[in-house]
Amino acid sequence: MQPITAQTVKNWGHQLGFDRVGIAPAVPVDAQRQVAYHDYLADGRFGEMTYLARNVAMRLDPRKLLPGAQSIICVAVNYYYADTPPDQPDDSAGIPPAPATATGESKQPQRTGKVARYAWGRDYHHVIKSRLKTLSRKIQQAAPQTRLRCFVDTAPLAEREHAARAGIGWIGKHGLVLHQKIGSWLLLGSLLTDLSLEPDTPATDHCGSCTRCLDACPTDAFIGPQQLDPRKCISYLTIESRKPIPDRLKHPTGNWIFGCDVCQEVCPFNRRAPQTQDADFAPRPQWSAIDLHQARSFTDASFSQRFTGSALERTSAAHLADVAEVCRENLQNNRGQGPSDPL
Repeated sequence: MQPITAQTVKNWGHQLGFDRVGIAPAVPVDAQRQVAYHDYLADGRFGEMTYLARNVAMRLDPRKLLPGAQSIICVAVNYYYADTPPDQPDDSAGIPPAPATATGESKQPQRTGKVARYAWGRDYHHVIKSRLKTLSRKIQQAAPQTRLRCFVDTAPLAEREHAARAGIGWIGKHGLVLHQKIGSWLLLGSLLTDLSLEPDTPATDHCGSCTRCLDACPTDAFIGPQQLDPRKCISYLTIESRKPIPDRLKHPTGNWIFGCDVCQEVCPFNRRAPQTQDADFAPRPQWSAIDLHQARSFTDASFSQRFTGSALERTSAAHLADVAEVCRENLQNNRGQGPSDPL
């Protein structure tokens, strides 16, 4: 039986729909990043994401996740879709439309909350993990004794650092993996294995002196390059946190109801990014924009019905309603984030 090569694995990965596939050695995160992570924890920047403070040694050394691991197969898919998402019909999921006048028109123009692009299509956790499991089976069919573990954003693994080592892209100043041609519209996955594969050359940083992503953040969440305080980040406030958005951050949240793309939208590399051809990440109207009246009316049951299969399941009906009220007030006061928000 011929040994499995890195190129064979990459070919299989591309056949399964991954836009980028690279190999990193299964070694600890470099010392500088380890120090930075410990500082991050000491400052309490993780906020309500307490899972980030658990299994720290495992997070910094992938061999603790799979003893004997030698390689990390890193994959990425492009999820960028350029079209503006359509407004969501008012009768979706059984939620009644906004109150109408005698003429049948709504008392106010329909207003929608903006959703981060990664959540416009199917939940990437399911999509990428399914493909990784298929890749894992192909490897094990060729080398039955091989041990592998799949990870997609839910395990203590420093995926971005390993992806950069695997040549997927460098870590931009906004903290996301950035590729010269695809930009940072990338969703990551990892396959940890005891298979010895030739590693790729780490990616080279091309951000230079540009600070557009840092300067554009509406909530000033960046402490510095690659240093984010999630407690001020719109994505954290609208997704991870279950507390009301602090008063001082309500205004800059604009009408982002789930996540935020501002730091990516201003990146020069992202402005020429190709649109994905992956049907799994094509926008679904019921997920890509959310009517703010509806968002304040969801029950747990109607929320589940509307968002099953979407990344929006990560929030809750109650928190979505709270954020929707912030968005509504901002639009009422012309504080929406974006060029064409209705008044």
